[in-house]
Amino acid sequence: MPVYLLRPKGFQQGTHSTYEPRGSKCQKREPRGSIVAGLTPRQTGPFRYYSEEGRLRGLGTRKTREAITRFEGRFPEIFKSIEPVLYQIGTRHGCVALEAELEETTAQLSRLDLNLTLDDQALKDFAEAKSRSCAKQCKAFGYTERTENHIKQILDGYALPYPKPKGSSVQSRLKRTEDSKWWRRSVRKLRGQVLDETARRFGLVSKKRGVYVSDWAYKVYQKNRKRNRELLEAVTAVNELAQEYTLKELSDLSVSNPAIRRSELITRAAGFEKMAKDLGHVGIFFTLTAPSRFHPVKASGHVNPKYQGATVKAAQDYLTRLWSQIRAQLKREDLQVYGFRIVEPHHDGTPHWHLLLFTEPQARNRLEMIFRDYALREDGDEPGAKTSRLKAVGIDEEKGSATGYIVKYICKNIDGNFSEDGNQAEDWFGNDARDASERVGAWAAIHRIRQFQQIGGAPVTVWRELRRLEPVSNELVDSARQAADQSDWATFVELMGGPCAKRAKMPIRAAYWIEFDPDTGEYLDSPKDQYGDDSPGKLFGIQAYGTYWITRHHRWEISAPNRPERKALTPPVADLSDPACHLLAYQEPSQEAVDALPVTTAYSWEVMIFGGASPPLEFCQ
Repeated sequence: MPVYLLRPKGFQQGTHSTYEPRGSKCQKREPRGSIVAGLTPRQTGPFRYYSEEGRLRGLGTRKTREAITRFEGRFPEIFKSIEPVLYQIGTRHGCVALEAELEETTAQLSRLDLNLTLDDQALKDFAEAKSRSCAKQCKAFGYTERTENHIKQILDGYALPYPKPKGSSVQSRLKRTEDSKWWRRSVRKLRGQVLDETARRFGLVSKKRGVYVSDWAYKVYQKNRKRNRELLEAVTAVNELAQEYTLKELSDLSVSNPAIRRSELITRAAGFEKMAKDLGHVGIFFTLTAPSRFHPVKASGHVNPKYQGATVKAAQDYLTRLWSQIRAQLKREDLQVYGFRIVEPHHDGTPHWHLLLFTEPQARNRLEMIFRDYALREDGDEPGAKTSRLKAVGIDEEKGSATGYIVKYICKNIDGNFSEDGNQAEDWFGNDARDASERVGAWAAIHRIRQFQQIGGAPVTVWRELRRLEPVSNELVDSARQAADQSDWATFVELMGGPCAKRAKMPIRAAYWIEFDPDTGEYLDSPKDQYGDDSPGKLFGIQAYGTYWITRHHRWEISAPNRPERKALTPPVADLSDPACHLLAYQEPSQEAVDALPVTTAYSWEVMIFGGASPPLEFCQ
């Protein structure tokens, strides 16, 4: 298996001395450049340089061995996977580089008192402690901008984003930080991404190791899916007719079911193709790839020396920005396109885009020129950029349909349940497509990447609601309803104004309301959400020309299961606002560590609030 390394933080050519370990001592030698350049993957045979466990502790000085022991104690599972890589750093670049790598990895896997490798129960305890801490601060100082600024600093320390929903108030944002569920969701999201990015940095995500996503993050994803599935099976929904179903049964009837989701996407793609034929448009299949600096591993499986530590999110943001620039240019030149976009990972987890676009025949060459111009603007002169950064293939009906071209990408990224030449399909690296799709789904969920996006056309929500609607007297609405019932996406889009019509001008829209009792005037649905923001309402049907049609006739009550009182399996996380913290905490900071903290940290702030001291002057002005 190949081993890949990145340059440790602060380790640059000519700025650090390196040491050659021999026995228990280190001899100083000349500085070296990037660690990536010094390490190459093995060609054949076993790890001859690391044939037995424990050899890593024989490297370097006493300080180096103490750093190794501390790292293993904090992250035992991570240490097992990266131990051979650490050994290569120590033997080829010396103990200084090894200590720098351990320090950087520790900073990546932990945030203050948060260890991102702990189990889910420990993360729950952490979330509960932090939500109580934020609630006490809000109670003491109110829902003010000063309190908000301080809590932002706390979240920055954990690398967690501060909640800023559109149209929210200071109070509603602070109320989110008082909610343990909000903390739990945020920390789980951070944990998955950090574990996967750490594995990518060490070369543990590639076609020769954990393809698409790291084994660490994939295991966390599987546990989360199992927990969610058990919850759906335990929770029931009851309507006014006393009909009772589990949420799992209802979920299987929606697009949450992979088979239904796959069929709907193929139907919509086929509808666009039929519409393109009727309009005389042509189809082009584009593939957009990020520059080399976003890829930790080459297609050959070897380390990429140009990799600069970019994350999956950074690569996705680059492609999103690139597409927005292309769209803006198309709008300036009045070139209209419609179709689908699919995002999938390379073997090392770096995203790339596939776009099936339809346009007028005379605009085809210009469309390709615009794509190529923007795709090569950044690092366009690097080797292989002109052939790999953009691929454009015209759809030739004599060789196959556009839908047939894209269907394998749809199936491969949903459940992998399709065949090629009569056999179960495989991905590009010889893995069973069903197993590969599980890892692709994990990759998309961990990094919050939207895999499928429709470009142009009518809203799919209206399409789904029309399939629930009974026959009506309105001619347009009933025609759209029949098209939806017959899975005729082309006719439906045509009735909605065409593939390039603006959403604001489409005749049929989804309708939302906040239900209330007309006799008593009492709200049946709260006009505010749990944090105090205005509720957008619930989807209840469709509207057209000032008339509304109800498609959802039942009111459902959710019955949560009775859960036994939980027994803590792990010691609770330290809540530094609790006077009995030293009796409950499993990681009580030393007094030196407390004294070294800045005055604006969470620990010092809580001590000021609950210890009787006055807050700093900058928070009282």
